[in-house]
Amino acid sequence: MPTQDHPIILIPGAQHGGWCWRKTLGPLRARGYDPYAVTLTGLGERAHLLAPDVDLDTHITDVLQMIEAEELTGVTLVGHSYGGMVAAGVTARLRHPAVRRLIYLDSPVPVDGDSIISVTPFGKQLPRMRTVVDGVGVLPPGDAAAMGVHGDDVAWVQRRLSPHPYATVTTPLHLPDGWNDGVEQVYIRCVTGHGQEHGPWADMSRVDTSAGWRSFELRSGHDAMVDQPDKLVELLDEVCATEEVIA
Repeated sequence: MPTQDHPIILIPGAQHGGWCWRKTLGPLRARGYDPYAVTLTGLGERAHLLAPDVDLDTHITDVLQMIEAEELTGVTLVGHSYGGMVAAGVTARLRHPAVRRLIYLDSPVPVDGDSIISVTPFGKQLPRMRTVVDGVGVLPPGDAAAMGVHGDDVAWVQRRLSPHPYATVTTPLHLPDGWNDGVEQVYIRCVTGHGQEHGPWADMSRVDTSAGWRSFELRSGHDAMVDQPDKLVELLDEVCATEEVIA
């Protein structure tokens, strides 16, 4: 069982808001966790805050401010897709022991100087996808079905996806030496029923099990919190209930 007062911060991917974690919050609380679903500036219910200067650093600050306001310590960060970049940036600012664990959920694994454009397989396509909404450069909402969402959830997710501030995908991430020392690092890769990666973040070369990483596969579409919320909660519980000693 998890230790008492175990905060889990759930950071959504591009175009998503905190709403995407809705199906996981109750089950996580039932298992003894204290989950917080973050909505990043310019997205979801904060879409009215979209502005030209909203970038990756803005989103890192969103999470830092929430942690400070809630007076949280020993947090587990779960970064889904683009949110993995945000989670890494938060870890670099706070470090251990403020951050206990960093979980990349079908996310890129960044190193110092990376941006979404440089670290993702489809990065070169993003400039061509850029459009402008109310004077702000954005990436238009994607296809919910292509994210592995099924059934009635497709329409629910599609109408909630937001234009994503373009500056967030070009901002380089600063990860100084020792930024993740003492922080347990976990990778969860979403795969289809055929064992193939569903999402675009399938490069596992930076997941270093020799350095104490733990790696898992989840049979789900890329939006696992919508497609397979119960399985995701079960896996998060398995990850968090087993403490790893980090040198």
